[in-house]
Amino acid sequence: MSRPKRSAISLVEVLVVIGIIVILIGLFLPATRKVRESSGRIDCQNNMRVLLQGIDSFQSIERHYDPASPGFKEAAADGTYPSGCIGRGSLADERLSWLISVLPFIEQQQLAQRFDSSKGFAGNFEPAAKRMKNLICKASKESTNSEPFTHYIAMAGIGPDAASRPAGESGNGFMGYDRLTTADMIKDGTSNTIALTETRSNVGPWARGGQSTLRSFDPADLPLHGDQRPFGGHISWMEAGMADGSVRAIMPKIDPATLAAVITIAGGEKVELP
Repeated sequence: MSRPKRSAISLVEVLVVIGIIVILIGLFLPATRKVRESSGRIDCQNNMRVLLQGIDSFQSIERHYDPASPGFKEAAADGTYPSGCIGRGSLADERLSWLISVLPFIEQQQLAQRFDSSKGFAGNFEPAAKRMKNLICKASKESTNSEPFTHYIAMAGIGPDAASRPAGESGNGFMGYDRLTTADMIKDGTSNTIALTETRSNVGPWARGGQSTLRSFDPADLPLHGDQRPFGGHISWMEAGMADGSVRAIMPKIDPATLAAVITIAGGEKVELP
């Protein structure tokens, strides 16, 4: 008795199956991207809240600044926020960042104790090489990178020299290289002043001072949002950490003049984030 011959799959059937698979992938990809982006946004908001809480805790206790910080001529008054740089170094990027000051207040006391501010950034290679997950946006393309960088930077104010200006100058922002800011100096209100932002441009080591962790804002540097741009990398918004500890989502089409107004601490502008 002869067995019936099994017919082979035809080319048409193969093409139909491939077509169905392509359609299914096309249907699922946007949903996958949406879930990943939503998760990334929540992750970034939580990261910023932790940093803002650390900054607030630093500001609320008594302290004495390390005399190795050359910008401080005398002991700092209580109630100041961290300065943008600490430790020795001729240039800002040769020094340590403000994040070192915050480490003890974000459950990183042991790591903080491993830093020696008298040696600057280069002299702290071992502790500075630690990769900090809560300083990285997991929705970014760099999230799988093993380098010890950060996406979160403090705002120095408006103009290329904002970070190096002394206290009381027009256009100053939340933090400067050697500038000490108190809550009373934020005349525009802590709920209406941006302290931290997320960037996708020239990300650098979290422990290094200078542009890696503290930047000024140029309203003419457009577009504001996107990959390799000053603010954010999320699809539809930019994340901003306010001086009062809250986190706000800012639309990418915001007027640069409005954004500049909420980056300064005492501009006296009558504006609020939309």
